[in-house]
Amino acid sequence: MNETYKRLLKEVEKDHQHLGQEKVLIVDGLNTFIRSWTVNPTMDDNGDHIGGIVGFLKGIGYAIREYDATRCIVVFDGKGGSKQRKQLYSGYKENRGNNRFRVNRAYSDLMNPEEESESMKRQMIGVFELLEYLPVDLLLYDGVEADDVMGYIASQLLKENERAVLMSADKDFLQLVNERVEVYSPTKKKLYNTELVLSEYGVHPTNFMVYRTLDGDKSDNIDGISGCGLKTIIKRFPEVVEEKEITIDKLFELCEERKDENKIYKTILDGKNVVERNYQLMQLNDPHIPTNKKLTINQKYLDNSAKLDKLGFIKKAMGMKVINSFGDVNSWIQNTFAKLHK
Repeated sequence: MNETYKRLLKEVEKDHQHLGQEKVLIVDGLNTFIRSWTVNPTMDDNGDHIGGIVGFLKGIGYAIREYDATRCIVVFDGKGGSKQRKQLYSGYKENRGNNRFRVNRAYSDLMNPEEESESMKRQMIGVFELLEYLPVDLLLYDGVEADDVMGYIASQLLKENERAVLMSADKDFLQLVNERVEVYSPTKKKLYNTELVLSEYGVHPTNFMVYRTLDGDKSDNIDGISGCGLKTIIKRFPEVVEEKEITIDKLFELCEERKDENKIYKTILDGKNVVERNYQLMQLNDPHIPTNKKLTINQKYLDNSAKLDKLGFIKKAMGMKVINSFGDVNSWIQNTFAKLHK
């Protein structure tokens, strides 16, 4: 039996296993909105920027159609969502305030910083208002970050017949990839499964946290261990390519066993507090969510009562002057949201 035939049989078997399964698209709301606002240059008839609204809705619409979603959940950070992590590490996301998001460059000379801020707020509100008319569940809880809600759903709430696609450009979500969870990166236009994570990073998703914990995350101002880049981690810890999980305790055990082989192992042991802190900041398989909020999320997930109000959506979109950006809006709505649970 040649390799091509074996591969085809494997693909057919995989497709058969997925028959009858529901697919839940879970969207990182702020990540998706910011990208749309900064990239999409769409304007309305008055010449005002509406790329945040249009790009956001078209973006999730594309993912719904492309991955045959039967349910869509959009998650945003709640007020004070970063509080817990800031208590653990005061520098968490400290540099975010110094990196002002810029509107699409087509408008960069037309808006001052105050006008850009107002544009972002206006379009964010517009997204929330339009989502109310679509069969999409919107999740937002004070004191909880979107990453944690998404991780909680993907790791603990999926029903037996459900699979999930997480939509975000944040590679922290790759730690959640398994046979039932994939990650769609809208910036890379890639759908990450276990095989793609392995081929692109050389690390199994089960051990992606080892890499992230040692390497840190500059975007969130989380420092790592000096000298622990991806290539070094793979070389010094070849176990990361395997499916068997390397816990933080196991990581330290390996460093103790190998500390005479290379100085990097002692460097990691000397930075034990940093490694443990980073793990708490970055892991999403068992997120830090208060019990009462978990109960609320559970109920919302089971509820699944969002309905499509096509007429309401069209009226609101007309009022916002974004309707023309969807072409045949009736066709767009039908082709995008018909398969979602009513």
